[in-house]
Amino acid sequence: MAEKILAVDDESDVLMVIKTGLEVEGFDVITAGNGRDALALAKEEKPDLILLDVMMPIMDGFQALKALKADEDTCMIPVVMLTGLSERAKIQEALSSGTSYYIVKPFDFDEVVNKVRTVLGAEKSENDTDFEIEIT
Repeated sequence: MAEKILAVDDESDVLMVIKTGLEVEGFDVITAGNGRDALALAKEEKPDLILLDVMMPIMDGFQALKALKADEDTCMIPVVMLTGLSERAKIQEALSSGTSYYIVKPFDFDEVVNKVRTVLGAEKSENDTDFEIEIT
């Protein structure tokens, strides 16, 4: 069974690139356009990983990340943030809130796939790995 990824971004073209690209790589991809919808889908679908944008309407990525990590049903789902925000304070906020990686847009798609595989591989082997900040 393919691993399920929830991609969250308010830009439909970015979501399409992520969805299409990850499906070609063999992943099952579901999408949401804001943090509130992402929370509902995460609880319902139990994805293996969440790719989360920061700047979105209704509920931004930081609010969504904190809510995901505070909920016992979703707190163990790894999150990789994809965002245009590159300020050091935002990166620190994301890492302290529980994200595995922080990738700055525009991103190299191969790098996203590599980080997804890294996080999912670490989850499978249950390694207690320290993750790095990834700024591209």
